[in-house]
Amino acid sequence: MIEAINKWTKLRIILVGVALALLFLVMGGRFFQLQLIQGGQLREEAARETQKLCPVLAVRGPIQDCRGTELAISTKVHSVVAHPQQIVNAAQLSRELAPVLGIPLSDLTDLLTQPRPFAWVKRHLTPEKEEAFRAWKDGYEKRHRGKVRNGRHDREAIYLIPEARRYYPQQSLAGAVLGFCDIDGQGLEGLEHQFNQYLYGKPKKCWNMLDARGHIVVSGETAWDTEAMGHHLVLTLDRTLQYIAEKELARGVEHWQAAGGLILMVKPQTGDILAMAQYPTMDPNRYMRYPEEARRNRIVTDALEPGSTFKVFIAAAALDSQAVKPTDRFNCEGGEYYLGPNDVIHDAHPYYTLTVQQIIQKSSNIGTAKIAFRTGAGRLDHYLQWFGFGKRTNILFPGENAGLLKNLRRRHSLLDRATCAFGQGVSVTPLQLTMALAALGNEGMLMEPRLVKEIVSPRGEKVQEYSPKTLRQVISPHTTGQILEIMETVTQNGGTAKEAAVPGFTVAGKTGTAQKLVGRAYSQSKFNALFMGLIPSKNPVLAITVVIDEPKGACYGGVVAAPIFREVAAQSLRVLGYYPQPHQENHPVLAGLASLPSLVPSRWEVKKTPRSPALSQEPLKVMPDLRGLTIRQALDLLHRSGLHCRFEGTGRAVSQEPSPGTPISPGSSCEVKFQSHS
Repeated sequence: MIEAINKWTKLRIILVGVALALLFLVMGGRFFQLQLIQGGQLREEAARETQKLCPVLAVRGPIQDCRGTELAISTKVHSVVAHPQQIVNAAQLSRELAPVLGIPLSDLTDLLTQPRPFAWVKRHLTPEKEEAFRAWKDGYEKRHRGKVRNGRHDREAIYLIPEARRYYPQQSLAGAVLGFCDIDGQGLEGLEHQFNQYLYGKPKKCWNMLDARGHIVVSGETAWDTEAMGHHLVLTLDRTLQYIAEKELARGVEHWQAAGGLILMVKPQTGDILAMAQYPTMDPNRYMRYPEEARRNRIVTDALEPGSTFKVFIAAAALDSQAVKPTDRFNCEGGEYYLGPNDVIHDAHPYYTLTVQQIIQKSSNIGTAKIAFRTGAGRLDHYLQWFGFGKRTNILFPGENAGLLKNLRRRHSLLDRATCAFGQGVSVTPLQLTMALAALGNEGMLMEPRLVKEIVSPRGEKVQEYSPKTLRQVISPHTTGQILEIMETVTQNGGTAKEAAVPGFTVAGKTGTAQKLVGRAYSQSKFNALFMGLIPSKNPVLAITVVIDEPKGACYGGVVAAPIFREVAAQSLRVLGYYPQPHQENHPVLAGLASLPSLVPSRWEVKKTPRSPALSQEPLKVMPDLRGLTIRQALDLLHRSGLHCRFEGTGRAVSQEPSPGTPISPGSSCEVKFQSHS
């Protein structure tokens, strides 16, 4: 009995051993098959199921002003996309999703029933709609259990993907200069279009790991991947000066009920464009709401007749060619000068004998025409072309207008030559006019306009640098000294632009009142009022041109445009750290502005404050105590030291970061909070 049991036990052990051996043999064979024979194929299939190569969308680089303030940035948003061919019940899905996304039901149904592998459903969701979509999707599977096709719910066929949306934090500030982009991030206008190849990033792809439901578990995408980001564009524009120009231009246009206006501010020695303002303006965040005229940069694209501002360049050509001297006298014919039986030119007031200086000061058409005749057509044509009229300035901006300048060397009537002398029959862009003016403030050296300073990679490396470029010596430094002295008298007693004078500074300027062409004839009721000026007249810091289009109630540049120049110039000089001459310290700029009549009430009212910071031109080395100061006073201190400032609120400063006494250096950032005490 015991022996029989032992035999059975041994048999069972043998059977178990054989079974185990067979099992291990089968497993080994299967392992050999899966790993060695089919291993490569299976690994590829697994990778296709668990890994997905996803695109990383390009991100446009920012646009910054000369102090580093961001004028255009890219923000991360989400868009809804779908795979219509993978959707089981498109009608049910559309009924639920249409009110969530704010899309008409019929449109969404048509979209989700199209036989396409991919479709955009809603681009660039607002935060509220994104949150609503996520909430809807989280509850979808519970509401529709069992509705599965190929292992996937309808919810998996519609989902969010990240995108970069162009945003302009300064809103309408310099809107026409910056331009705008389409929904895909391609530049359509302005600098966005001109430098699209630099600003637009390089699309790339990354691997994402998915779970069994197709959800991303591990993503290879990083936020704002430097490899997909575009370059940074650094401009010569100064945000604060741009704000001043736009603010004062809007006040002036509204006061004179004008059709629009333009202001251009240039640094004469480098050709840097510090402000480029126009009105009506345009917010590139909502560019579709604005007409085409507001979307284009009219300072570059539109040409106009310069009127009497052109007389300055006629006089400069005559003086430099030694055809006349400042003291030469001309008979101005009592206000009427007949060039032929039917050809007569007039002055606004009757003048008789005037010197060259008085002709510019009084803005005599007849006197300027006689100066042009004495200079000669050939020499005059040479100088006007060298000043840059009739040709593009080569500014890095799309759509530049070359203007129109007749070839005076050809045979023209005396009337044509005379009218050209006082700015009729010739058209210039405000950019050409201001660059020619800047040459007078740069000892006769014409500079190429510079709007872009440099292009920087996302890693901070300079990709392209645009240095100031000298074009040519138009007139001699001696002649520029003469013409600036003559232009000073325009803003003094007896001149046409006393309202352009800035207390504590000398101004060299010229007014212009240009009739507008309506059809083929000059209008008797539509004018452009112009003033261009250099301040201070000795070693000018700023060249500024103001154009007001079709003002009502007055049309003269000295009445309409000159006061706007005064306000812009005075405030801009203080921002740049320039103050009245020592012998005029009892007439500070702001006090002078406060005593002058404003165009309309300003929210930058000049008031006496109990404490005022000590002002100098030296950059600060430690953070000052800003508490109790106004925004303007804080700007005067901080921008002079090259700090990047972020202001919150209105009224007077109540807190700041860094704290007072902290060492600072140019390029540092600071934050100041203001609060109104009513």
